[in-house]
Amino acid sequence: MTMPAFRRRPRPQIYISFQGNDLRKGFVSHVVKALKDARVNVFVDNDHDQWERRGPHHHHDHLFVRRIHNSKLALVIFSDQYAESQQCLNELTTIHERVAEGKLMVIPIFYKVNIEEVNNLEGRFGKCFDEMVRTQGRQNHQLTHHIVGCLRSIARKPSFTSGYYSNDSDLVEAIIQGIKKKIPYISAKQTIGEEVSAELLSASVVAALCFYFIPISVFPDLGFFISPRWYLAVMLLFVVRHSLRSIQR
Repeated sequence: MTMPAFRRRPRPQIYISFQGNDLRKGFVSHVVKALKDARVNVFVDNDHDQWERRGPHHHHDHLFVRRIHNSKLALVIFSDQYAESQQCLNELTTIHERVAEGKLMVIPIFYKVNIEEVNNLEGRFGKCFDEMVRTQGRQNHQLTHHIVGCLRSIARKPSFTSGYYSNDSDLVEAIIQGIKKKIPYISAKQTIGEEVSAELLSASVVAALCFYFIPISVFPDLGFFISPRWYLAVMLLFVVRHSLRSIQR
């Protein structure tokens, strides 16, 4: 007999595109924690620097494309260093393509850089882009023009700018609320009591089904199924299952 399960809606995956270890250890880590607290599956590339050293033909190229394709929403965190990374610009073009196809939502975040610098390739952001083009030998003007078009297209989307908030905590909270508006079924993290209650409800259903559907020839002592010991055993089983699932998160 197949045991019934009260399955939650699959958690959406959010892809975060950013550049810089300082950003990773600071602002991005706060965003990731807030998303996980909201029960959101987040992908952050922890091998970014190794990929940059190995070059664009490494198998990692296919990994990030697959991760983006599997995501429901992308956060593009523009910083003054973002455009110095070929990896980030590759991610950006893939994100742009998925958004244009209607298969991905995107929220740009301007962190310690303003929209005009990104749109117009000005300031340090523009210098980093020019340096990346020079060092990567991008002589194909059509390709460079395409990347610039992707940058500007993403930058025009409804966004968050760090300069409008007094601190990173307020910015992170605003981002989480913005994500919830785009993906309405993301809810606040359930309390332990709520999750255990759901597990106990499942246990009760299993106990009832066993009582009605297990043949007497298999288990002649049906009185066991209406005894407190049976309900307690099944409920403990589901509580253990809940604990194991919590650890796996």
